[in-house]
Order: sequence, then C-alpha cells, then structure tokens
Amino acid sequence: MNIALVEDNLLEADILLKFLKRYASDKEIKIDITHYKNAEDFLKSYKHSYYSIVFMDIDLPGIGGIDAARSIRRKDDCITIIFVTKMAQYAQKGYEVNALDFLVKPVSYADFSLKLRKAINVAKSKEVHSVLVPVGNGFCRISTDKLVYIEVMGHKIKYQLVDEEIEARGTLSEVEKKLEGCGFLRCNSCYLVNSRYVNKVTGNEVDVGGHLLKISHPKRRAFIESLMNILTGGDYIK
Repeated sequence: MNIALVEDNLLEADILLKFLKRYASDKEIKIDITHYKNAEDFLKSYKHSYYSIVFMDIDLPGIGGIDAARSIRRKDDCITIIFVTKMAQYAQKGYEVNALDFLVKPVSYADFSLKLRKAINVAKSKEVHSVLVPVGNGFCRISTDKLVYIEVMGHKIKYQLVDEEIEARGTLSEVEKKLEGCGFLRCNSCYLVNSRYVNKVTGNEVDVGGHLLKISHPKRRAFIESLMNILTGGDYIK
C-alpha cells in the first residue's frame, strides 16, 4: 500500500513517519511512504490510483491542504484523505472534499493508529480487482470497479456492469468466494452488490448505481451492518 505524507514541518513529519513505520511493524503489513514538503511537489508527481492514502497538512505554504485536496478530487475519487491540523475547526472543510477524517496536532499514536486502521479498511474496499468468468467457449475478465451487482438467474449469472450486461455460467456462491474482501455484499439470495455503488437504502430496497434491488428481511440487518462497516472503515456502532 502506497501512502503519501504532505507536511512542511520536518519535526512533525518525522513523528508521523515514525508512527507509520511503527504501525506497519506492529500489524506486519508492507507500506511504502513518500514524504512531500509542499502540495506543489505532491500535485506535480501525482499519479491516479497510485496512492491509497494521503495524510495532508491543512496549513501548507503556497497551495493549502484543502485546495490541494480539491485538485486531487478532480482527478481521483478513490484516494483516502486524512487531514492533519492544529485547529480542529479547519478540518470541517474536509467534508467538502470527502476527506475520511482528521488528526489534531500534536498527534498521539493511539489516535493515529485508529485513524490509519480506518483508512486502510476503506482503501482496501476501494481497491480494483478483476475476476475471470466463463463465457461461451472462453473467459471474460471483469474489473470490479465497473461491476455494479451480480444476479443469479436459474443456472446463469448476470454481471451488471456500468455500461453492459454479461451472462455467464456458475453459481452466486462461487462468485461470492472470488470477490471475498472486495466490498461485495448479499442483500438477498439473488443479488450480490458492490458497496461502492450503493447510493441509498430505503426500507427494503437498495439503490445500487441507479438500480433498485430488494433487500430480504432475513438478510437486512447483516447487510446494513456490513455496508456501514465498509463505509466507515470498521467504526460502525450498532
């Protein structure tokens, strides 16, 4: 997982870098960290989908953190943003750019580790994977970022993509195993929906990319809880 840190204060940057390395060691995960001293350098070198998470100081010289985040959002909806600030009230502007959370300086490791855990969970749910499905006499590779939902129809599976439908052989249970950990959830026995395309839940219906699908009563509670945990990075409280 690639993580960017945009912080002009070298002492504060050093603290956050040590926290990142400590977390990676404690959790036995591999992360690559790149430190930028200003937003200009970060934006110039920015590559779409390269960074999963960015820790962004709000009070930066030149281009501020909020303006830099706005620039990023025009290119990338997936990157997870966490603001770092001395004044919590400024962090409220983060909602304008869909920031996940914020850290108030001086940052403690306990607070940092909680926010990073949440960010990693959210970033993982946004990762793009692909699945091979049997079609005709061959196979078709489907990218999960284009896959809205999957529906079982008798002995066939329909893959509803953003711009087309694909029918294939197989069972919903087999597809569910292939997509485990990719943010797909069952709302009833017929559908497996991509959480990133969920627009709203109303009663026993879920809007998934503009498609209204039924939520079965037995699965509703587990579906809502799983969905909220994905959207909040595991911080959903019943």
